[in-house]
Amino acid sequence: MMKDLLKIKKLPVNRYIDIAVFLALILFPLFVTEFRVDQMCRVLVYIVFALSIDLLWGFTGLMSFGHAVLFGTGGYIVALSYTLIKGLPWHMQGAGYTRIPAVLTPLLSPAIAFVLALAVPGLIAWILGIFIFSSKVKGVFFSLITLALAQIFQTFLDGQQVLLNGSSGLGGLPRSILGSGAIPRMGFYYILLGVVLLVYVFCLWLISSRFGAVLQAIRENEPRLTFLGYRPNRFKTAVYVISGMLAGLAGVLYIPTVRIITPLEVGVTLSTLLLVWVAVGGRGNLTGAIVGTIFVNWAGFLLSEKISDYWLLVLGIVVLLLVFFIPSGLVGKLIEMQYARQHARHKNAALDGEVLS
Repeated sequence: MMKDLLKIKKLPVNRYIDIAVFLALILFPLFVTEFRVDQMCRVLVYIVFALSIDLLWGFTGLMSFGHAVLFGTGGYIVALSYTLIKGLPWHMQGAGYTRIPAVLTPLLSPAIAFVLALAVPGLIAWILGIFIFSSKVKGVFFSLITLALAQIFQTFLDGQQVLLNGSSGLGGLPRSILGSGAIPRMGFYYILLGVVLLVYVFCLWLISSRFGAVLQAIRENEPRLTFLGYRPNRFKTAVYVISGMLAGLAGVLYIPTVRIITPLEVGVTLSTLLLVWVAVGGRGNLTGAIVGTIFVNWAGFLLSEKISDYWLLVLGIVVLLLVFFIPSGLVGKLIEMQYARQHARHKNAALDGEVLS
């Protein structure tokens, strides 16, 4: 019993925060209105998205400004599937189509659409990873390439009037998963929470493995890792694929949550906001991605209700101050404080031992 207590006491502070956050999320719908539950459903989707970028940026050091491309790809595939199931969309009829194009018929199966919504973002990430990392593109150049990709993707979606309804996007989508019937709000919330928990556990397992250790070594000192005989490009491509598939999963969950998707929701703006969430919470520990996403989104919700004219300005100032004065993020700062206390405690214990001897 004492050993178990000692193990618990030695846990990093972010693990305690994780437990507290998930307990709060479990109880959240019991004390708020349905409107707040809907808002939190969106935040839960964004948490999955934020965890995906934390694997790439926080643990591997690859800052992507185009992660919304992978998110949007997964979302649009599922949205198009739900739209086609209801029959030939009016925007296709207006373009002269009398039946669903053969290339889109696999999307009439929600299960196939779900698989494609995960596989296609993973495939895109794999192709990009091979192209970028084999060319030894690093640092800011990787970020610039992904930024350009996000802008190209948004422009491409704007121009797809026939298949994807252009800038108006796809709307009127059901709150269902894998083609199920309409899911009640509370049931849907706990399904989302269950997915978030599973993704969090998967990410925790991944970073605790040898693979995760290599990713962190890439972030800290890639040349030394290469000297030891590893091939960092393979690991970077692999984590990009995993991160892309998780981003696609977030896009899949976004569709029944918001029930509409447009190019504006999956372009450069969302990619940038994603980085802000993780930066505010603290990257490279998973908890920061969760806390930062909850904090920034709920600050936006509440400020927009209180000061509708200036809420973006106020939120921007708050985020800038946090990033400037706490560069390691809210959770990162707590981890640093815990480490400093433990270091001081060990140092004092060593000094006391020397005095006694």
